[in-house]
Amino acid sequence: MNKLIAIAAAPVLALGVVACGDNNADAPTEANMDTTTATPAPTMASTTAGTYTSTATGGENVAITLNQDGTYTMMQGGEQTETGNWVDNARGTCLTAEGASEMCYRIEQTGTNGMVNITGPDGQVTEFRMQ
Repeated sequence: MNKLIAIAAAPVLALGVVACGDNNADAPTEANMDTTTATPAPTMASTTAGTYTSTATGGENVAITLNQDGTYTMMQGGEQTETGNWVDNARGTCLTAEGASEMCYRIEQTGTNGMVNITGPDGQVTEFRMQ
């Protein structure tokens, strides 16, 4: 019986010695340490409050007004269609209409005078003018 226990325990002990060995090959030394400074994470772009206008596929004017106080209003064809709150976060510029779920958009300046591209949650890109 003792012989059986010794035979069964031998591989476990061998693994324990290998795992706990004093091999410092992977230990950091001055020669193999990375001394470069980490690059800071990019800062989240903040969206400028204001009115963004575009023309919908059907030819109606669309206007989204982002207010400094974190509220917004959406107008389409001269009619108010939506109101709610907006915030910039890691997912983009996120709008939460009253009684609805948050929808996040990516707003990027195009380099053209006052023009921005707004990418919706569905990936569709629409060009707006920032006023």
